[in-house]
Amino acid sequence: MIGSTPGWEVVKHPEMESYFRQATIEMQSEYERIQARAVEDPGTAGDEGEENWAALFRRWLPGDLQVVTKGRILCGSGIPTDQVDIVVLSPSYPHGLLNKKMYLASEVLAVFECKATLKKSHIEKTIQSASKAKDAICAAHDREIIYGLVSHSYSWISPKKNVIDRVSGLIDQAGREYVKHPNSSLDVLCVADLGSWIARAEFTEESYGRGVATYHSGPPTVGAALTSPIGRMINHTLRRLSFIDSKYRALSAYFGMTGLEGVGEWNASRVRVWDESDIGRRGVQPIY
Repeated sequence: MIGSTPGWEVVKHPEMESYFRQATIEMQSEYERIQARAVEDPGTAGDEGEENWAALFRRWLPGDLQVVTKGRILCGSGIPTDQVDIVVLSPSYPHGLLNKKMYLASEVLAVFECKATLKKSHIEKTIQSASKAKDAICAAHDREIIYGLVSHSYSWISPKKNVIDRVSGLIDQAGREYVKHPNSSLDVLCVADLGSWIARAEFTEESYGRGVATYHSGPPTVGAALTSPIGRMINHTLRRLSFIDSKYRALSAYFGMTGLEGVGEWNASRVRVWDESDIGRRGVQPIY
């Protein structure tokens, strides 16, 4: 059974769609340039890929946020996370600490892992890291962060429909293995030339009983996506930021009106239902 997430039938702001279409073209051009040198210097290629995404986030996330690369997140308990590629920090983050690569967890809003060419192992490892980091930050600071995985392209040589289905299956499989609470799921996975997968959490008693249902809404497997993967990813990130800080709600609402959400697709067999014992005292916020 396949479901779909309601979206705008027609993009209402062609200017916005044009902006993100251009961003996609630029990302693809950078991917081709980086790959040409990746074999002889993979380290530099990886760093350049991270800078591509960091530059994009600096352009499209709220202007008061601080986007930095490469470091670990340090919880107040003294426990650091694994190294991450991109960290989005609150406006109140001390400038004197921006060049220190142990970022204070209380001021971290979002984290993104970056890959040039997405592989199976990247999905598994990032979902495991996301769950560990989100659990640790919630335990130490009683707050949630956004955790995403972004990639220029993908490694599988198959029709796009098959690749989309494969990525959806890998997200579901790794989530069931590593994620122990709905809030600790990977929030977004974006492959610039393929699609974006967005985390959803719903309370629909008629369909799922009294538990919380979670799944990832991915790109359509039939027909063309109505919006760019990067645009959909930024739109969702802004929505999640508006949950963390209400001052971003107006911007998030505007992006939501432009049609960048598009239409998502998921398979009912990949919906995970959590009961009250799974959730415990850590509340779950619906994500649509």
